[in-house]
Amino acid sequence: MLKRPVRKQGIFATLSTTGLLVLSLLMCPVTQADILLLLSSDASYYLETADSLQDTVNKTLPGNPGFSIINLHKTKLPEHQDPHYQLIVAIGSYATREVVNWGGDIPVLSIFTPKNAYESAWSTHDKAPARQASAIFLDQPLSRVITLASLLKPEATRFSTIFGPVSRGLEAELETLTAERGLVLKHGYLDREDNPVSVLRPVVSGTDLFIALPDQAVLNRAIAKWILHLSFQQKVPVIGFSKAYTVAGALASIFSSPDDIGRQAGEHISQWLRNPESTLGEPQYPRYFSISTNPAIARSLGISLPSDSTLYTSIQKQEQAVK
Repeated sequence: MLKRPVRKQGIFATLSTTGLLVLSLLMCPVTQADILLLLSSDASYYLETADSLQDTVNKTLPGNPGFSIINLHKTKLPEHQDPHYQLIVAIGSYATREVVNWGGDIPVLSIFTPKNAYESAWSTHDKAPARQASAIFLDQPLSRVITLASLLKPEATRFSTIFGPVSRGLEAELETLTAERGLVLKHGYLDREDNPVSVLRPVVSGTDLFIALPDQAVLNRAIAKWILHLSFQQKVPVIGFSKAYTVAGALASIFSSPDDIGRQAGEHISQWLRNPESTLGEPQYPRYFSISTNPAIARSLGISLPSDSTLYTSIQKQEQAVK
């Protein structure tokens, strides 16, 4: 599995370091901090994202700002925001919803949040954000997913996928992207009350490759095993959206890790702080990403699997070429 950038710190060291940092910050007056990191919970991926962000800012910005951390799993938001904060970074969907409801005029950067969750949080607000608000999404751009699929199976011309209640919003974009590349997209629709097998079987049948799209968490868990089971039966490789998907039997997955998101957020914040007149800019997809492949699945499907580094470099080159 390729991961950019490579960090030598193990997860236990990361969690330990983050824990000590959180403790030290909580012991300091909140007004000493310039940036508030708002964590949705104490899940390891939120802690790792926060750690990567701080590490990047500390390395890239001379006279770096201080940080304060609020873990919403343990602490409620205070009634009033401290005006000393230059920026609030909401890490995860829950933190994003909470900071929207919190109001105020302090700029907000939402990270490690799916695009639909970010847009939903603001759409339920009474007004469009009067303050600066931007995001670094968790999900990958669809063009990147299709590029990976085509690199893994260049001869594939018939792609398939399933749209759930959330991913249905991607249908038009995915159809346009596949059509532009001369690909046929076969798809179906699945809701929580549907029988996954009866919906998935005819969609997977007769196609060259299946793209799994993230949707509601409960739906992701419910259908993943059936997608992998039916695709294995019919010798159709699956492109997933997490390392767990690859481990479970997908040919490959493409995703942005906590370290990837934290690094990009740290760089973005450093650049913003260097230019006081600048804005946070438009919400964006992850710039850094990771790829994991399953050599055993590739062998069973008779696919010659490029190295993770080759796939990563090829995707980067293609994306740079269209800029």
